[in-house]
Amino acid sequence: MTIQEKYGFRKVLNTRGPATILGAARVSDPIRKEIYDILGESVEIWELQRCASRKISQLTNAEAGCVVNCSSAGMAIAAAAVLTGRDPAKIKALPDITWPRKKILIQKGQVTGAGDCPVWQVIKMTGAEYVEIGEALDCATFHLRAALDDTVAAAFYVMEDTFAPNLLPLETFVQICHEKNVPVICDAAYLTDFTMLAAAGVDLAIYSGQKWLGGCTSGIVAGRKDLVHACFLQEMGIGRPMKVGKEGIVSIMASIDNWLNRDTEQIEAFQKRLASNIAEAVSDISGVTCTVEKSLYSPSVRLRMEIDANATGISAWTINEDMGRLDPVIKTDDYYVSRGIIIFDMAYLDEGDDRIIGGVLREYLTGERKPAPGKSGASDVPKTRQDALYEMFDAWLDGDPRG
Repeated sequence: MTIQEKYGFRKVLNTRGPATILGAARVSDPIRKEIYDILGESVEIWELQRCASRKISQLTNAEAGCVVNCSSAGMAIAAAAVLTGRDPAKIKALPDITWPRKKILIQKGQVTGAGDCPVWQVIKMTGAEYVEIGEALDCATFHLRAALDDTVAAAFYVMEDTFAPNLLPLETFVQICHEKNVPVICDAAYLTDFTMLAAAGVDLAIYSGQKWLGGCTSGIVAGRKDLVHACFLQEMGIGRPMKVGKEGIVSIMASIDNWLNRDTEQIEAFQKRLASNIAEAVSDISGVTCTVEKSLYSPSVRLRMEIDANATGISAWTINEDMGRLDPVIKTDDYYVSRGIIIFDMAYLDEGDDRIIGGVLREYLTGERKPAPGKSGASDVPKTRQDALYEMFDAWLDGDPRG
């Protein structure tokens, strides 16, 4: 009996990657073994965190690091750390800030979600005064310089590949902030180059342990030793409800070893074959264009499929929505689906999954498989991605989230 059969939930063919909503990473056997071993032991958490700090420095080249329970928690804890330093009275005072240095800045064009929680909400829960600079599509050096006064505790930078091109680049942002002795916190949850932020002078970098590193639910804060120490001390304050367990700390150490010793050529060759097989299944269908791609934000091979609904008679939105009702469920990277683009990540596919997915896509695109009755039509996009997400969450207990 599978675990899905035992507890009554559907198997997922995950072509989105290590998204939290899909349970994050598929943790490999060697990492699971170390998690299993620590679960049967008692340990002093400070000592385990000190061991983790050495491993994190090995991965990132940062002075120190600590483990948190996810990257969103890391953002809140890092914000708290720059507000309080190692002062226990200030740590205990948050979110009530009575001292002058309490502003945290971010470029308006980088206001995104920490998962699906707004980044400003994660920052403001510390009591910080949240300040956006620049405009949605542009931020200039004069915007940043004008905002950096002696009331600013830190500036946030978000590493992403979908922002407007005229925002300040990381190197410029760091240089100007450091001219005013303002530390830079960088959200790099999906970043796969783990050394570039230390090299750029970022003071605190936040990485996910449950995404590409392949650990269980966890996050990493890496950077300046004094600020990392202040992050750890938030355990005495607002960091307490976000505490990480021994299993999360050990999973970071094990996943770093796994990451540094992985066979990237073998992994990439396998994933390219799967992506090619899915693309080949629909290669003769007019209105479908497939491209294999990689990026700084994904170590895995990804298949980008553009669907012209006028030619195929069915939209990317409809296909993507209906695949979420199948058994097994097929989940994709759906951020661009309203533009006719579905992205399939190969990271968590097994041998044979490519044939299932390719066959299902071909059935939709040839008209052999019809979407569930009463659902969105070929050119009808009635809601946004977050509308669909809310409807699913709202129906999770008593309704039908697959609707």
